[in-house]
Amino acid sequence: MFHSKQSGGETAHRSKRRFPEFEIVLQPIVDVDTRTVYAYEALCRGPYGETHPTLIADLDPSLLLSFDKLAMARSMRLAALLRVEEKGAKISINVGPETHLVGRDANYIARLAKHYGIKPTSIVLEFSEGVRMDCVELAGILENHRAAGSVIAMDDFGAGYAGLNVLAICTPDVLKLDRELIKDIETNKTKKTIVGAFTKICRKIGVAIIAEGVETVAECRTLRSFGINLMQGYLFARPASCELPRVRFPSMEQKHFSRVTRDECEWLRNAIRQ
Repeated sequence: MFHSKQSGGETAHRSKRRFPEFEIVLQPIVDVDTRTVYAYEALCRGPYGETHPTLIADLDPSLLLSFDKLAMARSMRLAALLRVEEKGAKISINVGPETHLVGRDANYIARLAKHYGIKPTSIVLEFSEGVRMDCVELAGILENHRAAGSVIAMDDFGAGYAGLNVLAICTPDVLKLDRELIKDIETNKTKKTIVGAFTKICRKIGVAIIAEGVETVAECRTLRSFGINLMQGYLFARPASCELPRVRFPSMEQKHFSRVTRDECEWLRNAIRQ
């Protein structure tokens, strides 16, 4: 388990603020065409596997920004320790609704990247689409971070309120399709139609798509048939904390079985008799 090394002052400061205990784990976002890792998403996990929403559920609202900034710092440090950038991958960091980083905090991410020796172009910032927020305001925030060199991603697309308005006004570099659009897509005509349409729109406006929560080979093959090559999910790797996860790439070729011929049936009967 990865633990951040902290000075006594930082420990005392955190204790006073009563932040929940957590660590950073990394889950790969893969390119199934090149069979490489595009990025590693940094995720918060508690001592018993609690996710970020659970960790902050009882946290004083005034501490949410400080907690998320601490998580960003730990994410950058872990990426530097594991040499993510040297391996040709990016580090993907979630920016929550409380962490818009405006005003004097606007350059916080850039300062972190410089401190840990990570190029801004190797950072993907994931902004959640699942929060009510003025699209024009969000567009300005995204543009500030894009100007610094970061890749801008819209997370959980399809699960939020803004929908196509976010795509039209904000125009992120990457769109992450929500797991609910991906689950059992191979047998759901409606989901196929929606994802297929989004794929065509994004291709025309130059926005890349990442499919989240891919768990089966059937889902992977269906998504690939739409031209989606960036995917993330348990099919490829589970999150890991002390080392980069080992990635598994499933075979994309479907097996075809021919019908048994009459001669083969006769041969099998004779073999059984013997």
